[in-house]
Parts: sequence; structure tokens; C-alpha cells
Amino acid sequence: MGLVNSFINQIGRELGRDAYRSVAVSSFRLNRQHQIVNSSESIYDQVINFELLTDDEKSFRHLSNLVEKAEYTDPQNFEWQSLFYELDNKIDFCKANLSQNYQVQLEQLDKINATNYKKIKEEHLSYIDTVIAYLKETEVNLSKKNSFFAFLLILIGFRPSYFGEKLIYSIINVLILFLLGIIFSQGLITFLYPETFNGNLPNKTVDDLNAVRAAARLLMGIPLFFYFLYLFFGVNKILKYKKQIRGNTESKIKFENYKAEMMK
Repeated sequence: MGLVNSFINQIGRELGRDAYRSVAVSSFRLNRQHQIVNSSESIYDQVINFELLTDDEKSFRHLSNLVEKAEYTDPQNFEWQSLFYELDNKIDFCKANLSQNYQVQLEQLDKINATNYKKIKEEHLSYIDTVIAYLKETEVNLSKKNSFFAFLLILIGFRPSYFGEKLIYSIINVLILFLLGIIFSQGLITFLYPETFNGNLPNKTVDDLNAVRAAARLLMGIPLFFYFLYLFFGVNKILKYKKQIRGNTESKIKFENYKAEMMK
């Protein structure tokens, strides 16, 4: 194996991919003809599809060109390790199949590839440090909010402001709760004093009063239903917030573990 493989075998590449959820796995091994100059393929696909050309000189130049391109790999791309792994395999393949005239040059190319690998690794670790620092800062900011206090604020409509949402949302909540409170209080008063607060309903007989109370129950039930619905959505918002905290913490731990694996 070449020099890069000795580094690759120490790295938990799968752990890195899990940590970086937003990075999608590319589609490899496309059916196409070789396009060495101005290829529209990604550098990874070009390496995967590398084959010996008509003569050793062209094959070596093509491989050398790929090694040079790999030097400018984006360190934020979590597929960079696979790229250098495949490049190392192609260099070993050429060592076995090109003439002896190219063995010294291939050894030099192997060293260049190893140097590039170390350079991109350092840049990648620096990027990981930035991500971890951001996740730690986010964790601190998220932990400043007390979930129990947020539950209490739901009751009076001020949860959005506490979570840093637009003030208009809290105003709307307060207005809705105020309206529901008025409707409920009207129903309660009618239920307790059907003879006086009966509206236009008759209240002369026992049956009339029972009908008034039934209407009052409905008048109380409607705002209660919407209030509990409002509480449900508010509690769901808090649960999502707590889930966001857990997700942020889990992501931070994954990146820290990933960095630890790379540092071995």
C-alpha cells in the first residue's frame, strides 16, 4: 500500500459522514467516455474512472494531473478522505502496470499525494474545530431557556417572545386568549345565573332554565376546546425546542468523536 493508505486506515470515515448529516453521498461510477481535458466530472469521479491510456506517458500524465487537482480539494467536503484513498490505489495500480521507467516518478507522486493528504487533513480539522465551536455556542444559547418557565408562559401567551420569536406572535396569542376568556366568562355567568343572564332565551320554567344552562355549557365548551388546542401547539413547540437542544448536543458529540478518531 502507498503512504496515504497508512493514514486512511486510522480514520473513522463513516463517523464523519454520520456527523455531517447535510452532506449527501455522490453517485459514482457513471457510464461515460474518458474526458481528460476540461472534464465536467468531479475529481472523485475522474479518479474512480481512471484507466490506463494508450501509452505509459499519457497514463502517468493523467494520473499526475489528478494528484495536482486533489491538492485543491475542499476541506469542508467529508468525501475528501475517499478521494485520497482512491488516488493512492490508482498510484499503486500504476506502479504495478507501468514500465520501470516511471517507478521513480510514481514514488515521487505517491509522496506528493501523501503531503496533500496531510495538508487537507489539517485544514479539515480546522474546519471541524469551527463547527464544534459553533455547536458549543449554540448549546449555551439554547440552554439559557428554561422549559418549565416556558410552559408557564404558554398559559398567558408570552412563550413566543421568550423563545426569541417576533413580538407580534405574543400579541396575537394574548388577544386570542383574551377573546376566549371573555366567551368563557359569559358562558360561566349564564350557567350560574340563568334567570338573569339568559339573553333572548325564555327563562320562565325549569325546562327553560335547563335549556339556558345547556347553551351556557356550549358557550364555555367552545373556548375551552380552542384553549386546549392552543396549549397543545404551545407544548409541541417546547418539545421541538428540547429536541433541537438534544440534536445539537448529539451533533457536537459526534463531531468531537470524529475529531478524536482523526487525531489518533
